[in-house]
Amino acid sequence: MPVSVENQVYVFLWSIAGGALIALIYDLFRIKRKTIKTGIVAIYFEDLIYWIIVAVVMFAVVYHSNEGEIRGFIFIGTILGVTLYALLLSKIITKFVIFTIRLILRVLKKLWEIIIFPFKLIFKVLSYPAKPLVRLAKKSYRNARAFSRNRITKMKMWRRRYKNKIKKI
Repeated sequence: MPVSVENQVYVFLWSIAGGALIALIYDLFRIKRKTIKTGIVAIYFEDLIYWIIVAVVMFAVVYHSNEGEIRGFIFIGTILGVTLYALLLSKIITKFVIFTIRLILRVLKKLWEIIIFPFKLIFKVLSYPAKPLVRLAKKSYRNARAFSRNRITKMKMWRRRYKNKIKKI
């Protein structure tokens, strides 16, 4: 069955869009790795997820545009879409998303500081009369610890003496 040129152009454009989408997803994973440090096992897991997503996207593009029929120009269109996205949009989108994430984090940090300020103030006010009590508790703890060390040392000494007496008998 002959395929019209219009249909081939339609499939080719869809493959370009699919390639651009694949590159965008790759950029999202790159942004995630730049903002959140992850271990090597998590990176392997993310790579597996990325390739599963790529397979699903390519399957959807081929199924939607060409009813599942694979043609050579689909791969060329996908490579072209990835290349165009990387050259034209990648830097802009990456910088914008990272800027947005950092801005949101700064706003959340400021909100957290505003929310926590009254509690810090209350803590400072209440800690002033509590300082002598804290010093007394620390001193008592040190004395109790020293006392217990002395007792343990004495018990070890008495145990050695007892063993020596048993050996002599």
